[in-house]
Amino acid sequence: MPLCKIIVLLNSYAKYMNDSYKTQLSAACLLLSVAESDEILDEKEIETIQNILQDFFSITIKDAHHLLHDTKNAMEKATGLFEFGQHLNSVFDKEDKLDFLSCIFEVAFADGELHYLEHHTVKKIANILNIDRRDILISKIKMEKYLN
Repeated sequence: MPLCKIIVLLNSYAKYMNDSYKTQLSAACLLLSVAESDEILDEKEIETIQNILQDFFSITIKDAHHLLHDTKNAMEKATGLFEFGQHLNSVFDKEDKLDFLSCIFEVAFADGELHYLEHHTVKKIANILNIDRRDILISKIKMEKYLN
């Protein structure tokens, strides 16, 4: 079972049941931006993103697939990551942000390696979400240990 799934199961599902579509779309855009940052979008990364969206927001695979399609359109229209992160800042508390950071790292490691461009994107997103450096390192180490 993926670490992100375990973290989400430990949190209350009720908290995520009423998430707005904008929140889901913002999260999906940030996850996809990590996967695309090394300019190679691997099928394993897409599958990981869909699984995270299902687990994190308690949506069906069909809804996750539609959300991912809408995500690609939203990213084409966006000027950067800030607008997505800013929205998540307004709806996520610190614990949600740290859980989401674990999910971001899960996507970054999905293809078997953490490319330096993926790592840079993760740090950029963490900065937008106001996550401190120590928490970023802790999350990264946890994911590396989980995957090894």
